[in-house]
Amino acid sequence: MKNFSLGILLRILIILGLSSGFSWSFFQKNVPVAIIFGFLQIISVANLYKYVTSLNRKMKRLFESIQYQDFAITFKADNKLGESFRDLNNDLNAVINSFNQVRAEREATLHFINAIIQQINVGILSYDTEGKIEINNQAANKLLKVYRLKHISDIEKQNPSIFECIASLKSGEPKLLSLPENDLSFSVTEIQMRGRKIRLVAIHNIRSELQIKELEAWQNLTKVLRHEIMNSVTPIVSLAETMKDIVENEIKANNPKEQESIDDLKDALQTVQRRGSGIMKFVNAYREFTSIPTPNKYYATASQLLKTLEGIFAQKALESKLKISYEVESDFETFIDIEQIEQVLINIVKNAFEVENESENKIISITAHTENGTKTIEIADNGIGIDKTLQEKIFIPFYTTKKTGSGIGLSLSRQIMQLNDGNINFYENQPSGAVFVLQFA
Repeated sequence: MKNFSLGILLRILIILGLSSGFSWSFFQKNVPVAIIFGFLQIISVANLYKYVTSLNRKMKRLFESIQYQDFAITFKADNKLGESFRDLNNDLNAVINSFNQVRAEREATLHFINAIIQQINVGILSYDTEGKIEINNQAANKLLKVYRLKHISDIEKQNPSIFECIASLKSGEPKLLSLPENDLSFSVTEIQMRGRKIRLVAIHNIRSELQIKELEAWQNLTKVLRHEIMNSVTPIVSLAETMKDIVENEIKANNPKEQESIDDLKDALQTVQRRGSGIMKFVNAYREFTSIPTPNKYYATASQLLKTLEGIFAQKALESKLKISYEVESDFETFIDIEQIEQVLINIVKNAFEVENESENKIISITAHTENGTKTIEIADNGIGIDKTLQEKIFIPFYTTKKTGSGIGLSLSRQIMQLNDGNINFYENQPSGAVFVLQFA
C-alpha cells in the first residue's frame, strides 16, 4: 500500500499547490490565471476521488458479478498504478476464479448425476406441487410410453390408470399396477427443496422378476411331481411286467374258461404296463423344462438367427400356401445363445403354422429392429388369434389347447429368454392374429 499512500500524498500536495496559486491569483486580481488554477484544482480533486474510490468500484464489480453469476470479468486495468494495485487485482481475480471453479465442479457433478439417472433401468420422475416436471429419465419415458414430459398431466393423456396410480401414491406405500405389457411398481418420496415440495417417483418394471419367481415355482413343483410319480409308477410297471411274464410262462389253463380268464389278466397287466410306461415317458419329457443348460452366449446377428428359420419353413410355407416375410435391420446384433433362441423362434413359428387361418392371404411376418435401445424380434400372424380367456394361460407350463400338445413350448421359451437376459410377451395383432415379441437387453 506504500505506492497507494504516496499517490494520495502527491495528489494532495498538487491540490494544495493549486489552491495556493488560485488564492494568490485571486488576491492579485489576476482573473484569467485564477480561473486556470481553479480549473486545474477541480480536475485534481476529481482525480483524487477516482483514485481513492477505485477500491470501492472494484468491490462493487466483484459483488455484482457474484450476484448475477457473471464470472467472466477480470481486474487488471490499473496494474500500472503500482504493486499494491497488482496485488489487489490478483486477489480479486483469485476470488473470481474460485467461484468459476466451484460452479464448474457443480455443473460437472450435475451432469454426472444426470448421466447416471438417464442410464439406470429404474424410472425416475420428479414434479412439484403445480405438476411441473423437474426430472424424468429415459427409463421413465419408456415405461410411461411418452416421448417428452413437461407436466404431470401429460401422463393422464397417454395412460389415465398410470396417472391415477402416481397421483394417489403416499410415502412408504408402494403400489403395483398390471398392464398388458408390464407389471409396474410405483413408490414416492416427498422432499423439501428451497421451500418447495417435490415428489420423487420411482418406477420399476417387475414383470421379469415375477416371471422368474413363477417359473421357479413351476420348476420346483415339476421336480417334486416327477420324483413322486417316478417313485410310484416305476415299481408298478416293473411288477406288472413281472406278473405278465409269470402269467405267460408259468400259469397253464386247464380248460377254455380258465384260458379266457388268463388272457383277460394278461391284457390287464399289459395295459397297466403300457400306461405306466406312458406316464414315465410323459414325466421324462418334462425333464427338459427343469434342466435347461447354461446359455453359451456370443454376439449374433438377426440374419444368423433367421437363416435357420428360412431353411426349416420355406418348403412348409409353399405346401401350406402361406407367405413368410422377413424385415431385418442390417446392424441388429445381440448377445445370446443362438441355438437356444433358434429353438424359441422355431417353436413360435411352428405354432403360427398350426393356428386356424381363414384369410386368403396367410402371412407370417418376422421383423428384427431396435426400439428405444432394446433389440426386438416380432413374429406376427394373421390367423384367428388367441381367445382372450386363454391369453393369460399360454405361458403356464403344461397348459395347451392342442390335442397333441405337451404344454411346455411357450413356458420353455420364456425360461430360455430369461436365461438369455430377455423376455417374451404376447399381444393381439390387428385386425386379427397374434404377435409374439422377443426383447433382448
